[in-house]
Amino acid sequence: MDEKILDRNIIKSVIKAFNLLEILVEYEKLGVSELSEITKLGKSTTHRMLNTLKYLNYVEQDPESGDYFATIRLFELGNKVANKMPIKKIARPHLEELFSKTNETINLGILDGQSVLYLDKIVSKEPLRIELDIGIDVPIYSSALGKTLAAFNEDINLESIEFVKYTENTIHSYEEFIKELEKIKKQGYAFDDEEYIKGLVCIAVPVLNLDNKAVASVSISLPAARLNEKNLDYYVKILKKCTRNIEKHLL
Repeated sequence: MDEKILDRNIIKSVIKAFNLLEILVEYEKLGVSELSEITKLGKSTTHRMLNTLKYLNYVEQDPESGDYFATIRLFELGNKVANKMPIKKIARPHLEELFSKTNETINLGILDGQSVLYLDKIVSKEPLRIELDIGIDVPIYSSALGKTLAAFNEDINLESIEFVKYTENTIHSYEEFIKELEKIKKQGYAFDDEEYIKGLVCIAVPVLNLDNKAVASVSISLPAARLNEKNLDYYVKILKKCTRNIEKHLL
């Protein structure tokens, strides 16, 4: 696309406002001076943008510190979008059936750049459980959901990933990740061995379209103490059945 045409059709102030909002979400609370320094915008411009976002109820101000923070309106907006996504509606009854067979936490994830976005979940009723919130982004190399999405998607720039060690088991290099993805392609599922959160293990299977590309992934997550070789084999079997049933309803 021609760069001059692109510039004429993009409102730069909107980009700056969304950038400011994303920074607020990341840092939780910040003052005008801090935001101005991070965004490289003037304090008066930053203040006007914050007032506009506050007027729209996307930002609120702490009455004591004067710092600004993003409101729950973003979560509400995101939920409305997520609830209208076809894959979530298609997958939900199959996730419920999977949950009835395991009583462990069931997750549905989709690709979001170099991360997996948790789109839906059904939480285990067991007193001992570890879970991740809907809407959270987790790097693709550190979760079973993400690894299956990466294994069955060829348009991800894997070489640009910056690997961060979350636990001693986290994949920490491009070479190690490629080796893991080849293994996943052969066996049809991924295993997260406490790679993002210590004590949490996950098994995931991709949901594939007609081009054999992963459009989503489904996982069973549980405390490492409750997993053994016998139920691992069982979980892989019922996960593959669940994703095949979801695939039948995809266009």
